[in-house]
Amino acid sequence: MGTKIAFLGAGAIGGVMGGSLSRAGHDITLIDTWPAHIEKIQSDGIKVTTVEEEFVANPTALHIGEITSTGNQYDVVFLSVKSYDTRWMSTLIEPHIAPGGTIVSAQNSINEDIIASVVGWSRTMGCVVTIGATTRGPGHVERTSSLASKRSFTLGDPSNADSPRIHMLTDILSDIGETGTTKNLLGERWAKIATNSMANSVSGVTGQTSQGMRNHPVTRDLSIMIATEVVNVAKAHGVEIGAISGIPSQMFLDAEHDQARKTELEAEMVESGKKLGDGIPSLAQDISKGRRTEIDYLNGYVIDKGREAGVPTPMNEAILDLTKRVESGELVPHLDNIWLIIE
Repeated sequence: MGTKIAFLGAGAIGGVMGGSLSRAGHDITLIDTWPAHIEKIQSDGIKVTTVEEEFVANPTALHIGEITSTGNQYDVVFLSVKSYDTRWMSTLIEPHIAPGGTIVSAQNSINEDIIASVVGWSRTMGCVVTIGATTRGPGHVERTSSLASKRSFTLGDPSNADSPRIHMLTDILSDIGETGTTKNLLGERWAKIATNSMANSVSGVTGQTSQGMRNHPVTRDLSIMIATEVVNVAKAHGVEIGAISGIPSQMFLDAEHDQARKTELEAEMVESGKKLGDGIPSLAQDISKGRRTEIDYLNGYVIDKGREAGVPTPMNEAILDLTKRVESGELVPHLDNIWLIIE
């Protein structure tokens, strides 16, 4: 029998990953809370649009309320839900993880400790996802970034061990795109939080695309300040933070005091933006759809960890407050919102 794989959360990321693996011949079950989405997949399959092609795959699809009635046991569960749903989703799926099975966090933020508190560290893995994706409608997801542009996934064991399961998971995800491993999962997670903290929030409050916010000098400068605070907080916690969107994290610190280095950093950000196309980050997508954002688990996480270490994070605090005003409907996404926090 092959490896039974479930995606708990079949929206943009979970749908693209699960649909792609289903087409590659893996035994995939997509589980989601959106009835119309699941019903469409059950009747017509899941349509996946990419930069290179479009295809339809036919994984098993279950509404979240159907899990307990199936009695299914999964060898691998990719958790691809919002960070604020991590604990209850982990608790829900725990009885349906096969002996020796694993939950893999394919989420933003750092949630491995929450998952491990439910299922144990021996059944917890991390996957840093660097593809872009969006949901186009029931049964239709889109990968917005080209697979040729960069590594798609980085897998890590929280223990930083080189285990057989990490190689098994690498083989599976390599059927979607370039997949690597890390022995510094926390460092890779912090690098992703740096990317998310500057890109998601800035795009969310301005309405700019990922590429657009890197091209505009004011939003680019704000993003650099936000990311620099993230690097300082990570270092204060002893984390060896990885590259941020392909840019060495030290460059952000150097740019604070070296104008030549800052000019180089700005050029690197513009160049990295060219690979992102017209996609917008997940937080901006949530705002456009009137949904709750993950801001408390991105910039909010950085703020909390900064307070623990005594590291100030004024720009992260400012963008968090501004994001909440946009999320609540007090403000609409617009470039002019930036002037509320930039003097």
